[in-house]
Amino acid sequence: MRFIIACLPVVSVGAALVCQQPPAAAADLPTAPSNYPALGPSSAEAAPDYWSGLSVGAAVSVWGGKGVKGGVGGETDLNYEHVFDNGIMLGVQASTGYMPYLQTSPGFSQFTGGAFAGGAAIVGYNFGQVTPYVITGVDFVRATRFNSGAFSASDAVNTVFSGPGAVQAVGTFGVGVNYRITSNFSMGLEAIVHTNTNTAGGPLAPW
Repeated sequence: MRFIIACLPVVSVGAALVCQQPPAAAADLPTAPSNYPALGPSSAEAAPDYWSGLSVGAAVSVWGGKGVKGGVGGETDLNYEHVFDNGIMLGVQASTGYMPYLQTSPGFSQFTGGAFAGGAAIVGYNFGQVTPYVITGVDFVRATRFNSGAFSASDAVNTVFSGPGAVQAVGTFGVGVNYRITSNFSMGLEAIVHTNTNTAGGPLAPW
């Protein structure tokens, strides 16, 4: 289960111009009703859609399962999402961080985990302040010690693509929901299942 806090920056700029003019003389007034502007509300601009655009988030992940050790990890996310007129939301996500291993093996302690980097596609539906979604993608994971790649996104990426040991690709699938608190801050919950491609039962056994 991942607990996600996302911050979506929104910049809004507006200006109003008020001019004073002397009262119009009778000769200046239009003589035919057809010259008057249409009476009625002017077309309002569409309200900004705070779910569309670029967002940066941080997540704390809690891992657990039957017969395995639990653990806590963390990640940084970069998202781009677009909401269509019918409410459907499509997005892409890039993430990197640290994940714990849920079981130990010889030479590995409970403080051993993995640095990961990956990407995912997101499909959801915008209900206003609430957006449920499904997410699927792939992560690339490399074994690392707890203090390597756990606190820095750049360290995690460097560990995955240039660190010692083998890199393992794992598939991800899950569901989540985001709740917009303000126009530029949202929180959410996400539950992710990872495919188990390691049949040897080594340090990557949680996958």
